[in-house]
Amino acid sequence: MNLFRRSLQSAIFSTFILGTSALAGVLPLFNPENVITQNNSFYTKADLFLANDPLSLKDLFAGFKGDLHQKSGNNLALANARFDAGYINNSFGYIGYTYREEIFMQASQDTVKLLYLATNKKDLPVGTRYNLDLQIKAFQVQGITFANKWDIYNDNGWQINFGAGIELLYGNDMQDGYVKGTGIATSKKDYDFQATSDYTYTHNYLYKYSVNSATSYGYTSHISLYIQKRNLSFLILSNDLLGKLYWDKVPYSLVNLNSNNKTYDANGYVRYNPTLFGKEGYYNYTQTLLQKWRFQTNYAFANSNLSLGTDYIYNNYLPYINYNYRVSRNLNLEMGYETRFGGINLGIAYHDYLLRIRSDDLFNPSTLAMTIGARF
Repeated sequence: MNLFRRSLQSAIFSTFILGTSALAGVLPLFNPENVITQNNSFYTKADLFLANDPLSLKDLFAGFKGDLHQKSGNNLALANARFDAGYINNSFGYIGYTYREEIFMQASQDTVKLLYLATNKKDLPVGTRYNLDLQIKAFQVQGITFANKWDIYNDNGWQINFGAGIELLYGNDMQDGYVKGTGIATSKKDYDFQATSDYTYTHNYLYKYSVNSATSYGYTSHISLYIQKRNLSFLILSNDLLGKLYWDKVPYSLVNLNSNNKTYDANGYVRYNPTLFGKEGYYNYTQTLLQKWRFQTNYAFANSNLSLGTDYIYNNYLPYINYNYRVSRNLNLEMGYETRFGGINLGIAYHDYLLRIRSDDLFNPSTLAMTIGARF
């Protein structure tokens, strides 16, 4: 959670750079079909997406405190910031700079519940057993993107386009691993636990352990397939279809943790400095980037478009609906809704500039997304 809070602050800062919109969706994805829409132009795009199932973003920043509204089953915490700036040419397509920061955290309902109760020093239900499962996959990279699209077929009312992009990446921050185990409440203020962890990182957030910095080189790829028949169209988009980061001498911990080494505060609440044993060290590690998919259907009316679709990441679907209305030749308004986190999307596009904001609550959101854009 410390990693999530720190990265949210970094991601929020990165959104205050001009960007341009992708098609409707939930995750910030790079779409060759959308990027290459006109020749000999500059393209810039900045996107931010933040979401957290069990708490509002404000309560998460406050240290996992506030009102808990976890989901049954797995709970997600996501942070995704992406910035692109480049040039489009009718001969070679698109070439540009990219900066990306991505965090994916998935925790079981029991993990969230125990962490919340212990952090806020609330009474534990004595004798309750908790199945602990927390996974994290994160990286921070920058690099160069090459992309283009090709007309495959355009006849008899059909249009089929294929797009592809390749990124050459340099990374200096990462997290990749899991913690799994069990816990049991032994009193209203105390619990025991034992767990195993297979954890690769550039900063250890599981326990205090100073390590050397590490860097990586790598690549990733994106593809898009766009099919249109008169007013109806369909998009398949994949980001990080084949993506690898090759880390040189990155720290890792393959350890068992338990609660044998515990103390108590003045009010009798347990404090932990986990006892651990296992193996720590450095090794060369290949990090596989999470694939992200979008499946979208669009129907065009005379002055508007209706889009239905879903994004997909690591066995999680993020469905959405989006409606775009053309007020005039240079002005478009849009609104939409995504069901996974309950975010409402509002956007305005004027000439080649766009502003889009999505949130589930005006004052205390659990999800927040922003796009600020320009093309010239």
